[in-house]
Amino acid sequence: MDQIKSLINGLIDQTSLTYDRLPDIDLYMDQVIEYLSRSSFSARENDKISPAMINNYIKDGLLPRANDKKYSREHLACLLMIARLKQTLSVKDTGLLLKSDIADGSIEDYFNGFQHLVAETARSVGDSLPDDDSALSSVALRLAVSGYISRIVCELILNKLEERSQNEKTEEKCDSEQES
Repeated sequence: MDQIKSLINGLIDQTSLTYDRLPDIDLYMDQVIEYLSRSSFSARENDKISPAMINNYIKDGLLPRANDKKYSREHLACLLMIARLKQTLSVKDTGLLLKSDIADGSIEDYFNGFQHLVAETARSVGDSLPDDDSALSSVALRLAVSGYISRIVCELILNKLEERSQNEKTEEKCDSEQES
């Protein structure tokens, strides 16, 4: 039980990293990887991000291109969110979610809200844990069922966001054709 509570406390502690505490100088790829490995609290090895993954995120449109091979705090904020979201969402769905939400506001506000949501969710899970190991299987089952239902609802919402995105692209195309 101590290991689980330690994990949850680590996740909460990691969320104290707000946008304004990200480096305000641009970093090269190797510095980005080093920074991410130091700042990301991870319970699993596959939370890590590699240079090849960053390049793929750029190709897939999740991340803007580097400016003269340097990455800004906006890149870091996106990468920190991607590292967590990629555990439950596909790259396509992660991109759809980030693009639709960040387009509505600033990356700073979105990142800080994301960090707050991670902390709030981790606290909620931590508060639901029993004091001893006697009920671990029922807690694991409840978390698994909650994850299952959350995943289904999330997929439905993402499908609606995809439809909206496609409709907006179609409208933009029609508008540009009418202007021609």
